[in-house]
Amino acid sequence: MLKNTIDAIEMKSSADVLKAVQDAKNDGYRYATMICLKKDDGHELIYVLDKDYKLKNLRYFVKPGEKPKSVSGIYLCALLIENEYQDLFGLTFEGLAIDYKGHLYLTPNSPKTPLA
Repeated sequence: MLKNTIDAIEMKSSADVLKAVQDAKNDGYRYATMICLKKDDGHELIYVLDKDYKLKNLRYFVKPGEKPKSVSGIYLCALLIENEYQDLFGLTFEGLAIDYKGHLYLTPNSPKTPLA
């Protein structure tokens, strides 16, 4: 079994994620990506931010049925990965700048949430 080697700051709530992402942007960080992992009954989101080639990772556990807040209002580019995770994992991000509602990649005939 692989050991988790991503050092990250643990976030207690989706609101804490928004504040930390906004603070990072104010401090000059750029949004690199977000990683989604299935964990226990929910999903772990790791927000990856970069400044001068140094990464800041924010980790948040999404409980089953929870709707994490979108960071696309802070970094518009985040709407792509958030929509991707809606398609693939069945997550629903609250407040997405543009919400494809599960059809960014998937067509009406595609399997629903293939990685859920």
